[in-house]
Amino acid sequence: MPNAHDRVVIRRHGAATAVACAVVLGAAALSTEALAPKSGGRSIRAEAFFSPGGGCESRIVEEIGEARKNIRVQMYIFTSKRIAEALARAAKRGVNVEVILDKSQEKMTYGPWRTLRRDGVKVFFDAEHETANNKIVLIDNRTIITGSYNFTKAAEEKNAENILIIKNDSDLAEAYLTNFKEHLDHARKAAG
Repeated sequence: MPNAHDRVVIRRHGAATAVACAVVLGAAALSTEALAPKSGGRSIRAEAFFSPGGGCESRIVEEIGEARKNIRVQMYIFTSKRIAEALARAAKRGVNVEVILDKSQEKMTYGPWRTLRRDGVKVFFDAEHETANNKIVLIDNRTIITGSYNFTKAAEEKNAENILIIKNDSDLAEAYLTNFKEHLDHARKAAG
């Protein structure tokens, strides 16, 4: 969560306003003091994207393409071929890629998890909850992508969905990483 020494840069894409970003960032008051540059560090950056027509899938693919060390994904419904291909390319270039899916995805014949696993992505299923409805991508422990957006064609082309990309907030990234690890601890690795 931003403090008085963090600089928060908010960009918006699509039809909604940047007010949503401030709410998601903990309803931080964006006063003159809060916009002061962070001493010795990077500014916290947040970008909001909205579908349909807002480029959510393309931005997710772009961020995955910039990963250097690790990508951690928690996703409820995952059928996007473009995002799956981006994750597979990342794994093939040596990025550690871990994906936790809702248990319902294991039985889906058109989901990409089998191909992801074959391409070096570590795939897990979270059956601990009625629904594992998290929609999170954590890249190199510094970029967070979250929102209502499932990795599906409907989310990209038909549904009213959103993603928020947050960069350089180490405290927030640590919270998401802790949450990811808690779910990974009880998730079951994909067979094969």
